[in-house]
Order: sequence, then C-alpha cells, then structure tokens
Amino acid sequence: MRHQKMAPTTSHILPWLYWGLWPIHRLFLPLYFSQITIVGREHLPRDGRFVLAPKHCSRWDPVILPLVCPYPLRFMTNAIEFGGVQGWFIRRLGAFAINLDRPQPSSLRHALDILKAGQPLVIFPEGGIVRDQVIRPLRPGLARLVLQLDRPLPIFPVGIAYHPQPQFRARVALWIGSPLWTTPGQEGNRKQQAQDFTQQLQAALQAAVLEARKCAQS
Repeated sequence: MRHQKMAPTTSHILPWLYWGLWPIHRLFLPLYFSQITIVGREHLPRDGRFVLAPKHCSRWDPVILPLVCPYPLRFMTNAIEFGGVQGWFIRRLGAFAINLDRPQPSSLRHALDILKAGQPLVIFPEGGIVRDQVIRPLRPGLARLVLQLDRPLPIFPVGIAYHPQPQFRARVALWIGSPLWTTPGQEGNRKQQAQDFTQQLQAALQAAVLEARKCAQS
C-alpha cells in the first residue's frame, strides 16, 4: 500500500520568483477583468501584522488578494493544492499546507511564527470554495489560532464578489471590513471564546460580502 506524500507544513518566499512575477501579475489582472475595485485598503496596518479572513468563492481569490497591499501575503492553503508543479510554486510564493480535517501542529506553529514575525497571513475561514454569497458556518480554527497570541491582532473580514461570474471581463470587488481585534489574557473558557469570536467573524464577513456584491454590480 502506497502512502500519500505529506504536503509541506512550512514555506518561504523566493524573492526573485515573487518580485519577478509581480509586474506580470499587476499587468495581467486588469487586462483579464474589466474592473477591480478594492475598498478599505487604507485601513490595513502598515507594519503587516494582521490576518485577512476572506470569503472564498473562486480559485481567482488568492490571485487577486495580493493587490490589497504592497508586500507579500502568506497563505494558509488546503493541503490538496500542493501537488506537482503548482505545489512547488505556491510554497515558494509563501503558501503552506493545512489538513482541513486533521490540522497538524507543525502547520499551526508555522502560522503563529508568521504572525509573530509581523507578516500578513491569509486564512479562508470557510475552509474551501463556497460559490454562493451566503457564508457557510465558519470553521473555528482561525479563532483558536489567533487567540494563542500574546499581543492584540486585527483580523479583517474581506468580502469578494465577481459580476456576473468569476470569468473573463467580469467586474471584481473586494470589500475590507472593520477589523475584529483579539484580546490576549482573557480569563474563562478558551473554547467558548473561540466560538464567540467565530460568530462575530461570521457576521462581519457576511456584511462584507454583501457590500462587495453591491460594489461589483454597480
């Protein structure tokens, strides 16, 4: 019986690869889509220490999200995406693998190391692509992760919408909502705190999606 090769739970950015692709990326997207609108970008901290929690409705999402800031984003990515040439590239562009059903401690440690180093991290809280505009019940992993940090951290809900569909010449809108801040040192039940934070994020993300949808349609 063959054992499936485990996806890498760490990552790094190759500067020559990232910055070599940067101008191509910036030129290609405005040519492919008819309009890309980003609202709320000015609210992101300049030091890069934050989490983006976007709606995940298309495979285009992780390609478009780097437009929100001038420095590299790190991505927590489903382990099934790390096969072959694609896996080689995305790992060296800053993505690392997470098993959505059984997260490995090494993946979570790597995510914490990224945040402690002051780098922005993208986590899709729905856990995968959900093509409709209604937010499915969020996984609690994001809340459990960020509540382990000993410093306050802003988590930004990001609504993403494509009109009419994620396709050639579509209009795209990203709506960055107001941040939810973690409060380190809280006493009480950590599991309940994670559930409460997840519910707040769910409501904030749904609101951001509705705003993004209106923006894409206008």
